[in-house]
Amino acid sequence: MRAFFIVLKFELETMLKKKSFLISTILVAIAAFALLSFPRFLSNDSENKDTQKVDKVMIIQDMKQILQDDNLIKQQFPAYKVLRTTQLDELKKQVTDGKADIGFAINDATHFTYYIKNSSLQDTRPAKFEDLMKKQYQAKEFKRHHYDATTIEAIYQTPIQSKTTVLGTDGSSNYYYTYALILLLYMMIMIYGNQVGVGVASEKSNRAIEILTTSTTSNTLIFGKVIAGAITGVLQTALMLGSFLLAYQVNADVWNHALDKFLHIPSIVLWTFALFGMLGYLLFNFLFGAIGALCSKVEEVNGATMPIQLLIIAVFILSYVSLQMPDTLLAKIVGFVPFTSWMCMFINVAVGSATVWEIIISWCLLAVTTIAMGILGARLYRRGTLSYGNTVSLKTIVQALRHHE
Repeated sequence: MRAFFIVLKFELETMLKKKSFLISTILVAIAAFALLSFPRFLSNDSENKDTQKVDKVMIIQDMKQILQDDNLIKQQFPAYKVLRTTQLDELKKQVTDGKADIGFAINDATHFTYYIKNSSLQDTRPAKFEDLMKKQYQAKEFKRHHYDATTIEAIYQTPIQSKTTVLGTDGSSNYYYTYALILLLYMMIMIYGNQVGVGVASEKSNRAIEILTTSTTSNTLIFGKVIAGAITGVLQTALMLGSFLLAYQVNADVWNHALDKFLHIPSIVLWTFALFGMLGYLLFNFLFGAIGALCSKVEEVNGATMPIQLLIIAVFILSYVSLQMPDTLLAKIVGFVPFTSWMCMFINVAVGSATVWEIIISWCLLAVTTIAMGILGARLYRRGTLSYGNTVSLKTIVQALRHHE
């Protein structure tokens, strides 16, 4: 046990002192504040444009006097001063010269032309003017047919009220943060698992692995390296997420608290995510580390670990299917299979219906499988120190597992 803690401490110090760890963490924290603070500047600009400035000018050419009431226009465009002209050329000239911000030439009751000097994808003013003309046209038509426009409008605007009572799990409200959690876990395993494989392969390529395996047992080495990598990954992810959460709390008013639905996570879902996610994280880190030990060069790691990466992608797809259809037989099955339950069981807890006994049984199966993978990984790790120049394949893995020390 003492040797394990020595390996764990050494690996942790090595990983935490890496420039890549420090720089990436700091850059992500800065990016989080910059990204989440960006709408604050857009919000201020839009407020100045839409509400605070009152010197904007709208020029209208309405030869048929279809839209005569300027008060109706100001209700839809409160920040604009309304000017009228009888000449289309004058309208175009004032818009081109900047004396008028926008212009509308009304052709008839249902057609108009919008004039602006420079267009923008965010320009909603044509839609507002179209809505204004539509209401004006409807009012005139109702009056012509002797209908009460106010009564008809009230009928159309009458809301239908409903109430939903959830007797089980509220899967609809849990959907967003559940998807965010499975995406987070997927990225953690893909990024940090591959780092473990590359780290082991680099030690083998510079022959450091031979000295390490003669100094202590392969079980101590691989368990120390994998757990150190897991702690480092969790710590860095926590720091990055913490920076995002802090930045969001500072700018929550600018976002109109739109991301709050991702933050109100029930404790049972968080605990299930932590217990299953950590075991799945360790499970695949053991596999990445073992395969990395079988590679003679760092360049071989990505190709050798491709089957593992494809398996993780398949589990991610299955988890998404379970998220969409939580009450199906498939969702129940993948919640118990160890190679899928690390991601799928907490989905069943969040958006489906999983009993306490189902959670316990699934977790125990995953824990046993993780320990078994650790032991097999240690065996592959030990065998990998003696294997150089061989291409990693299923055959070489099977031979390594059959090899007796």
